[in-house]
Amino acid sequence: MATAETAEEISKKPEVREALSQTSGPKAGTEKVKAATKDKFWFVTHALLIVGCAVLYYLVGSKLIPVPQNTVDLSRRFLRGAALIVIVLAVAKAISIYAIGRLDEAATRFTLRRIEHLLVVLVIAVIVIGVIFVNWYTALISVGIGSVIVGLAVQTPMTSFLGWIYILIRRPYRVGDRIQIEDATGDVIDVSYFDTTLWEFGGKYLSTDHPSGRII
Repeated sequence: MATAETAEEISKKPEVREALSQTSGPKAGTEKVKAATKDKFWFVTHALLIVGCAVLYYLVGSKLIPVPQNTVDLSRRFLRGAALIVIVLAVAKAISIYAIGRLDEAATRFTLRRIEHLLVVLVIAVIVIGVIFVNWYTALISVGIGSVIVGLAVQTPMTSFLGWIYILIRRPYRVGDRIQIEDATGDVIDVSYFDTTLWEFGGKYLSTDHPSGRII
């Protein structure tokens, strides 16, 4: 039978505390989420990076930095790509703080941040492909062939990923819900792209509704 000390030890685990903190709603009387000082500094840093890319873009190929023309084109492509990636990250950070962070429901914030993270990765991947391949038609063909090869190699992870999308849309359960999957019963502490993590309650070794100490 699980003791109070066992439950306390489980609750102190970093992965459990992080996931459970996502499910706890805002306390009464607290204000909406505001940008912290470190976040504002983060925006300033990214703005400086964009300005730096713009300055280098202008200087490369000018009389101040004489380089071969083929090197100029390649360098400017990389600088454009770097600037676009910085802009995407800055916009994503702003959305996370000023839009998603102001939502009252913690589970909704958690889900939207997961979706935002996935979209950012996809957009950055497209930018990188655009930098590497000058011809977009060639890039799309390469991506298509690569997708077929990868799809054949990762059928099981792809099925899990599609299941994650289904869970986000239909919401049969979400972080904080207590569910049963086959013989396992517990609180959902994470719904990732490929699996669902439970903090098990009860189980075959316990006769009461206490945490078993297992993360499934």
